[in-house]
Amino acid sequence: MTDQELKKLSRKDLLELLISQGRERDGLQAELEKTKAALRERQLCMEETGSIAEAALRLNGVFEAAQAAAQQYLENARQRSESVEADCARRDEESRQKAAARLQEAAKAVQEMEAETLRRCQAMENEAKEKSEAYWNEVSARLEAFYREHEGLKEMLSAGGRR
Repeated sequence: MTDQELKKLSRKDLLELLISQGRERDGLQAELEKTKAALRERQLCMEETGSIAEAALRLNGVFEAAQAAAQQYLENARQRSESVEADCARRDEESRQKAAARLQEAAKAVQEMEAETLRRCQAMENEAKEKSEAYWNEVSARLEAFYREHEGLKEMLSAGGRR
């Protein structure tokens, strides 16, 4: 913290800061004491071992413990990896199943839409046929009426051409 930030703090905040730093100092002091004790113990061990061979034998236990810890760590990592892979495989399968279900739903919807469109097209085609037949019948009737009305004209034209 800067001096300016410290000046802005209230007495309560400063006391809390001092208390937390005191606790941290006490923790660090205890850790230092433990470390010093361990160092003294190691120095005693080294003094007790008269030779490098004896020290190496004692260190072997440390290395064996470290090796066992490393193997345990690797085994835990392998198990965790397998667990994650199994979870991923399960999720992948779930995703595939959901995708397949959605594809089936979409295919069903498409079939329904196609059937509806086909039905509507058929209805439109039938309506168009009915209208065209009605129109054709009307045109035929008009032509027939026109022909009958002008049959006399045809006879006159035919007779006039024979003279």
